[in-house]
Amino acid sequence: MEAKHLIVSGGELLDYPGHWIIAGRVEGESDSWSIVRKPDGTFWEVTAMHIFPPTGGMLRVEFGDQILDAEKLIQCEKYYAQLQEKLVQNPRKPS
Repeated sequence: MEAKHLIVSGGELLDYPGHWIIAGRVEGESDSWSIVRKPDGTFWEVTAMHIFPPTGGMLRVEFGDQILDAEKLIQCEKYYAQLQEKLVQNPRKPS
């Protein structure tokens, strides 16, 4: 049986300068999760995202609880570092 890979994606939120969204899912599965890293370095759970909300902007993110558990924070930092490395290796082309 082949091991499944964790797929991590994300980027800086245009409507929230300095905030980075990180989304993950396991290859071949439908469940996913999202967290946000705020400019102060804290990580927060995402409870909902609204694309093109009627209030304006491209994306409205609803923040849940701040992630305070030490083990979860270590994992969040790893995901953030992985995302940053991925973006350096594959920079987005300007539209």
